[in-house]
Amino acid sequence: DEVSTHAVALILACARKIALFDNLVRQKIWDFALARPVLRTQGRILGLFGLGEIGRTVAEKTSKFGFKIVAYDPYTTKVDRGIELVGFPQLLSDSDFISIHAPLTSETRHAFAENELRAMKKSAYLINTARGSIINEKALYKALEEKWIAGAALDVMEKEPPDWKNPLLELNNLIITPHVSFYSEESLVDLKTKTAEAVLSVLKGELPGAMVNPQVIKK
Repeated sequence: DEVSTHAVALILACARKIALFDNLVRQKIWDFALARPVLRTQGRILGLFGLGEIGRTVAEKTSKFGFKIVAYDPYTTKVDRGIELVGFPQLLSDSDFISIHAPLTSETRHAFAENELRAMKKSAYLINTARGSIINEKALYKALEEKWIAGAALDVMEKEPPDWKNPLLELNNLIITPHVSFYSEESLVDLKTKTAEAVLSVLKGELPGAMVNPQVIKK
């Protein structure tokens, strides 16, 4: 739940240009016109790259803000009400916001590189709370610096913590949080509890409940 909430927070922060407004005020500039345009969320297209549990939860939460939800996931045919499955090219070309919710695999590594970023709308935002290497950071810097897209928000990066000389850190159309989307005090308790329960299951000769690849047991 924390990851989906953080993703929604970043989507809304981009939509309302929260970081830019905050930066302007700290420079003693009180003028909304410098951040124009800010558009309503109603009717905007949110594209989900990956439609697992987190992606579906993001869809449910953002639908309350009036977003139209489309998703790309080659491994699912089950679509919740209000979500339209599309191909990757359409996700890139149609979405006003793209939120990444996929694991890092050989297929998804650098899925968002120069060609993909150029295919997005110039007014679009890219949000990543999944894995840093799904985005090619060199291409992202170029896209943000040259305004191929409007902005981005990252909770994950290719190297963590990043090199503090990383040029991405100098951009004002990028929000970065330090891989905290998983975090709340309650989630830390849940994590410790589930870890202990998994260990107990193994000691009793049972499979842990959250096992990702149970097929290996047969080997």
